[in-house]
Amino acid sequence: MMEFLATVCGFIGISLCFNLFFSFLYLISQSAGQGFYRWVVHDVDYLMILSSPLIGLTQFAASRIYYRFNWFVSRLLLIVFSFVLLISAIIFFMLLSYFVDLM
Repeated sequence: MMEFLATVCGFIGISLCFNLFFSFLYLISQSAGQGFYRWVVHDVDYLMILSSPLIGLTQFAASRIYYRFNWFVSRLLLIVFSFVLLISAIIFFMLLSYFVDLM
């Protein structure tokens, strides 16, 4: 059971790190983030499903933020989103080390 929990926490932590780096790409430019996402998935449905845990969260949040707010507020909200991702990744990696120590 501990191996399963450690694997899940590790996968979630890695996914949050990918989302964090992808959110930094969106901070640089919305077109760079959209272009990178289109390049990764190549408009193929199964690639969108496979890449969903890795960068889908940031794609969803950033597209909603850019659609709803102006440039300045969008950047501030993406910085807050990146901070939340960083804290969440740290928590999941701490849980990973805890479960690995229990094994």
